[in-house]
Amino acid sequence: MRDMIKGENIGPRYLGVVHHPAIGIRIPEIFLTGILKAFKKKNVAGGLMLSFGRETATEEVINAPPGKYEITRGHTGTSIKKYITMSAEASLKEGVIIEIEADHIMIIGSTIKAVKRIAGIHEEAKIDIEELKKSIEYAKSEIDEAISTNFINSFTIDTCDLFNLDVYKLDYEKLKNEFEKAFSENERKRLLNQYIGKKFEFTTTIGKNIAYEFDENEIMRFALKFNDSLRISKEIYDYIKGKMNKPFGFEIAFDETIEETNDKEMLFYLNEWKNLGMHVDYIAPNIGFKKRMDFRGDLRKLEEKVSKLATIAKNFGALLSIHSGSGTSPYSGKGPGTYKALLKATGGELKYKISGVYYELLMEILSSFPPRSEERKLYNKIFDEVYDFLNKQIAENGPLASHLLKKQIERYKKEVKKGIRKKRDPRALFFRFYSYLALNFRDKNGRRYFREKLIDLYNKNKKFREIIDKEVEKLTIRLINGLNFANNISKISFQE
Repeated sequence: MRDMIKGENIGPRYLGVVHHPAIGIRIPEIFLTGILKAFKKKNVAGGLMLSFGRETATEEVINAPPGKYEITRGHTGTSIKKYITMSAEASLKEGVIIEIEADHIMIIGSTIKAVKRIAGIHEEAKIDIEELKKSIEYAKSEIDEAISTNFINSFTIDTCDLFNLDVYKLDYEKLKNEFEKAFSENERKRLLNQYIGKKFEFTTTIGKNIAYEFDENEIMRFALKFNDSLRISKEIYDYIKGKMNKPFGFEIAFDETIEETNDKEMLFYLNEWKNLGMHVDYIAPNIGFKKRMDFRGDLRKLEEKVSKLATIAKNFGALLSIHSGSGTSPYSGKGPGTYKALLKATGGELKYKISGVYYELLMEILSSFPPRSEERKLYNKIFDEVYDFLNKQIAENGPLASHLLKKQIERYKKEVKKGIRKKRDPRALFFRFYSYLALNFRDKNGRRYFREKLIDLYNKNKKFREIIDKEVEKLTIRLINGLNFANNISKISFQE
């Protein structure tokens, strides 16, 4: 193997199908140093990413006047071009291998809807033809900006909003009628012949034999449910392939659906994706993980469920990608025993994504400083402005208003009043789920004043910078150690 530090292999590259972490860098100016130090210390090749559907946006959006776009679009204030180029430069400087990812390229009606999904609010409004067209056009503009850097290596597509959930309500006659309207006679024959009478048999990663057979009802139902998703995902895939002049990674995200992923449905989807002639490196099912919450379910049931999904994915040359990887705090992982269960269920091979936990860590550190310190004053201002903004959203029934948000704020108020929660607690649920908004708060001149103050504090205050770098590195190492990512470089092929 060639020299990893001085050779041509350092910096951004396509990793292929390999066990690795993927980390969202919401404020690259603050988080990159600690993350890359951990990668280097543990001999890890890992992913760096931001969600195209929420966290980052094109430079046109980031540089637009305040109010032109919804506050949730590109809410980190970090453009696609900026996070990619900063990641590439930092990795080359540090001498590490990374894969830079365009995460969650979403085909969805609005980023408001996308961020509400994070909080567990699923709105059933269907995307109309005009929204669909605009969403596809914007996704392609995001891809263009990413590819223009020449450093992007992989892409994750999220078309969950295009799943047709109405198929569950149809009786046989209506289902058959819709099936005949949606597909040509030749395609109907192909679908039925592909599955009827065929048994898909596997031995799972934990040694159990499983088999799947499809009846006519299921074939029609699954074909209708996933038809638009497959079609649009192929359009995006073909667009990427036509623009890239080198191999690239591709991931399919199911993780933000309202229901947990059914193994039989995932088998059908991947088989149809293969029939369309496209590759997939990772697939991200909904395994019941909640955003920013430890897993508190039955670990044995989780193990059994994930082993089936992992086995199906591996049959198509892919690994599972586990999303919603952050827990209840920056120190809890995903809860006791969860990492161990996932490793067993996947045969020790998976991709694991975390993002928001680094910003939560930053808020917790700021809040821990003495009351009159510069750090604490900045934190207090961030908390208060987020709190006031959300209260106003509820009072005026703004785009982010929801019954859940109202309940979270009311709970915070009651707990503070009773003395069971401290004022401005960084672990208050409403703040954990919406504190990111501070990064996109802007003044009349368009400056993202909190984002700028955080970066300025990091750059100018050596003691604070050292604390942040150390804690970010420790958080990353906890993840690496917990999921056995250390020394994964040995598993990477350096021939393209």
